Amino acid sequence: MLVILITLDCLRRDHFNEDYTPLFLKNVGDFVSFENAFSQSQNTLSSHFTMFTSNYLFQHGVYSNFENKDLPSYSIDKLLRKKDFETKAVCGISFLANKLGNQIGEKDTVFEISKSRLKNALKKRIFGERRKAENVFGKGVKWLIDKKRKNNAFLWLHLFDAHMPYYSPKRFQDFEVRKTERSVKGQIDERGWFSSYFKEYEKKVDLNYFPQCYKSAVRYIDKSLNDFFSLLKNLNIYDQSFIIVTSDHGECLLGEHSIYCAHKKLFDETINVPLFIKFPLFKFRNEKVFELVEHIDLAPTIGGLIDVEEEKYEGRDLAKLLQGKSPLKTFSFSEHVDNFMKAIRNKDYIYAERNENSENRWNMKVEENHLFKRSGEPVSDTDIELKMKQDIEKFLADKNYEYHKKESANEKDKDIGSQLKSFGYL
Repeated sequence: MLVILITLDCLRRDHFNEDYTPLFLKNVGDFVSFENAFSQSQNTLSSHFTMFTSNYLFQHGVYSNFENKDLPSYSIDKLLRKKDFETKAVCGISFLANKLGNQIGEKDTVFEISKSRLKNALKKRIFGERRKAENVFGKGVKWLIDKKRKNNAFLWLHLFDAHMPYYSPKRFQDFEVRKTERSVKGQIDERGWFSSYFKEYEKKVDLNYFPQCYKSAVRYIDKSLNDFFSLLKNLNIYDQSFIIVTSDHGECLLGEHSIYCAHKKLFDETINVPLFIKFPLFKFRNEKVFELVEHIDLAPTIGGLIDVEEEKYEGRDLAKLLQGKSPLKTFSFSEHVDNFMKAIRNKDYIYAERNENSENRWNMKVEENHLFKRSGEPVSDTDIELKMKQDIEKFLADKNYEYHKKESANEKDKDIGSQLKSFGYL
């Protein structure tokens, strides 16, 4: 069996439509469409760790893109290897390749960090730190073809094109560039919006420029996905393949929740993710699921294909959900990086709160309300708010949230101590 996981960095669920992904929608009948799928975080490395471990952030302890952490023995790639699967990762950004992709399969020689700073600088100058969608798919197909991997193979493909600064070939950029007297950074600061700093923000263009670049990047990803599926069909391995298409998180674009072209906070723009699954031989094809599903459900679903159940997995096999053999969830839980805030959501509402003594290190405008409609509109309903607050408190107590947080903090202290000791400071 060929298992393919495709993760589209920053790609919002609401951008899978006729305007931006028309080619994918032509194939969507082959897939199950999950309309209410959610990430456990708005952070790249954290979300991918959740996909591979079926654990929440407070359990796997990855709250940053700068964590150095080994996947546990029960991560889905390791369980697949125990079942004689070959595994491979092709990442679209260097940090993810080094932090996670290199644990999945053979090391990425282009992005691999060596002990030589000069060699690393030379590689960065020649290859850069990003890989285009077409090149990600190209390397993936080459790996499949080289040894005719049609059976017992797992391939993870990660695309970074919809991450700021958004990339697409010029032929996808069908919008007008409007010049302004002030830089994008100046316009962001004037409005008091949060955004990470990118040198591209020094451009003196209208604020719509980068959201338009994002949409062009999505169209480029759509074309690249379609080309990849066509190749699989030409190789006669598409029908039998199990394929997951999702994103790690979404993206706020033009001032939603006072955020510009970044993925912060825990509203649907960042947490409601696309999720499409094609089962082998089109089982469950063209079904739409409106029940709540999450990234923690991906590893158990893959495990179900190889008859493996893992007690440390928090999610459930989505094939069983489709067969009516799995209990329904009443809410989904997510966390913001650095233990800044946490939230639960159901089909109608989001309840979000700051963690005690947490630092707003990004100086974002933080909403005073705790309860919101899924659209992000504040809601004043004490009964609903109290019920959701009780739900999140019970969930965290049942999962030993405070214990896991302390364990995670102790691990980080040990890591820092060992690093300081290696440099002769302790």
